[in-house]
Amino acid sequence: MRPALAALLAWLAWLAAGSMAAAAADAARPDKLVFALRPLPPYMEVTPGGFGGAHVEILQRLADRLRVRLDIVECPLVRCLRMLQEGSADVTMGLAMTPERVASIVLLEPPYAAASPTYFYQRVGDRRPLRGYDDLVGRRIGVVRGVRYFDEFDGDARLDKQEAPDVETNFRKLAAGRLDVVPVGANVAAAIVGDPRFAGRVRPAEWVRPNPVMRRMALGLGSPWLERRAELDAALAAMVDAGETRAILDRYESAHAAACRKARRC
Repeated sequence: MRPALAALLAWLAWLAAGSMAAAAADAARPDKLVFALRPLPPYMEVTPGGFGGAHVEILQRLADRLRVRLDIVECPLVRCLRMLQEGSADVTMGLAMTPERVASIVLLEPPYAAASPTYFYQRVGDRRPLRGYDDLVGRRIGVVRGVRYFDEFDGDARLDKQEAPDVETNFRKLAAGRLDVVPVGANVAAAIVGDPRFAGRVRPAEWVRPNPVMRRMALGLGSPWLERRAELDAALAAMVDAGETRAILDRYESAHAAACRKARRC
């Protein structure tokens, strides 16, 4: 066989092998991204038309960049974490990393936003001052099951922390006099207390605690996307660099903050 012909045949064989490998890789690539959503307006909520909120829009944009379908599963936080570990869900948002969560999730890069400060809500009729951390002692505090707030608070056995499945339940209990304090992120509070059921019944305490932890997207260790984490990181980084994530968050957060200020509830 002539050297030139042999070289041509070898090159064609190499091209064919590369095409087959690429086809096999494409076939193994997931065709959907499953988002484990826990209701947390204005970021994640169930609406009459389906699911809405800033995080839902961010995930939809990410799925569009990846050219896959976005599926959304509603779940309480503890179940969402279990789904991420088992692989029945791929991603969620708004989680803080803790030592126990290392076994079930990884945080994608880069962070998509800075954290919002923590507000502490009281009943309007409760005139006991809450001006600092030590004032939490002796109060009935409503927390969401599975949520991590900040290290000092989470590990403090002196505090009477009573769990509920979601923030809205805690605000209902607060308004009814069954709780004394509910800690919550500023933007989440703006959405919750804008509900007419809480009008004139709850108010923010004087103390506001800054939160230095950046917000990130979480990927479950059981997800088939784990082997393609670099694709997720790259797509998320492109959105952050282009200002997409910040624009989406600003739109939702400013709308809820404006409504809260107008109603004089925050």
